[in-house]
Amino acid sequence: MIPYDELANFFRNYMEQLSLSVDEIADVTEAAAQLAAETIINEKKLIVCGIGPDAPNASLLAELLQQGLYRERPAIPAIELTSRHIVSLDPGVGWLSQQLTALGQPGDLTLLFATSLNQVDLEFLATALTKRNLESVWIGAQGPGASLAFSGIDRATALALSQNCAICLARLIDITLFGPLEDTH
Repeated sequence: MIPYDELANFFRNYMEQLSLSVDEIADVTEAAAQLAAETIINEKKLIVCGIGPDAPNASLLAELLQQGLYRERPAIPAIELTSRHIVSLDPGVGWLSQQLTALGQPGDLTLLFATSLNQVDLEFLATALTKRNLESVWIGAQGPGASLAFSGIDRATALALSQNCAICLARLIDITLFGPLEDTH
């Protein structure tokens, strides 16, 4: 029963961390959704980023913004900058920094999934954001601007929490731009 025990421990830890993080996730995602809506209304770019293991969560958010999940609506424009097929994070961080420097303009908002990045990588990306005067929201790590740093937990749990944040962000951005969702009970 070792595989069952491993899975049970993962889910027990995940549910505990989710329960402990709900207030922080709600506060940061609500503020991030408002920033994202303002960015879009002001015709600035919404840039969703993730490297390596964080790329799928960034892709999920971008897809949910463009396709919707809760209702039929126009696509919400988002630029997806993800790098999934890398051997180490270093080339991905360099690539993302170059892309942000090339594409970013003052007033653009970057939603950065960064659970797997180390402090040097975070500082490198923060420098690129600062250079282009980009606003940012960091999910899974502490960075300049609003942050959801899941400190002191294992990477798998942090990635799972980041995935929840992607879904919450998509929902809140949808509501902020298009109004409350109809009750679907």
